[in-house]
Amino acid sequence: MEYRNFDCEIAEGCATVRMIGPGAPNMGDLCDEFVDLMLRLQEDRAVRMILFTDGDHAFELHHNLDDLSEAHPNDRGFEILAADEEISRRIVTMIGETTKPVVAATRGDIRYLGLGFFMAADIRLASDKASFTIQDMSGGLLPGWGLLHVLPRLIGPGRSLEYLWSGRTVGAKEAYQMGLVDRLIDDEVWEEEIDRFTDRLRRLPQPAVQLTKLGIQQAANLDLTTMLSVEWESQQQCWTSLETSEGLLAWQEGRDPQLEASQSEEDE
Repeated sequence: MEYRNFDCEIAEGCATVRMIGPGAPNMGDLCDEFVDLMLRLQEDRAVRMILFTDGDHAFELHHNLDDLSEAHPNDRGFEILAADEEISRRIVTMIGETTKPVVAATRGDIRYLGLGFFMAADIRLASDKASFTIQDMSGGLLPGWGLLHVLPRLIGPGRSLEYLWSGRTVGAKEAYQMGLVDRLIDDEVWEEEIDRFTDRLRRLPQPAVQLTKLGIQQAANLDLTTMLSVEWESQQQCWTSLETSEGLLAWQEGRDPQLEASQSEEDE
């Protein structure tokens, strides 16, 4: 499948996916391409992590308010909104359910519904030149994209409401202080730091990475006793994996582990 909204490069275990294309993308086309791409990357054993970043196009997605506002007085148009909501559900769910680490990194502008895309990643990185603009709610529509779930858990209820209702743009430093961004990187060393981080992540044994992601996702809904059981069961799975065996051997021998593809007991 030829992609018009994404450019994907796979090198040394990292799939770098860049946003491309002029203007705001068609949401339906973007969703179809995204689903196809993510399914391919999930199945590709050479891919150990996925990095989404802005290429020649920012993280910028939005409702077609022109069509919606024109159709609404005539009791039409909800099917357009419903289609957009289904698109956001599919994209956010797919990011969360993929077992591989998903990192979003920006050194530009995150705008409108693009914020939901960015926030859906496991880890969010930004340069000190980035900015973040929430969708303006003056049209009477919620931002969606799971933000009502994600934001309160990251930045708290009051700060979430202030940000959503104000519709303002925040700079990178404030976004980091709020908790929208997990790590702020000096723009002058952006490429070096991104390479260093992705190199580290792709070298970790995948069973441990995947089970850590699953455990963190479950943590908010489980009590301590249950989480301790989850950790114990996860440790057992790691212990019997080929990648953990290689990781421990490499540690003993004082070298980097040789982990070229995800492996499991089924591969033996």
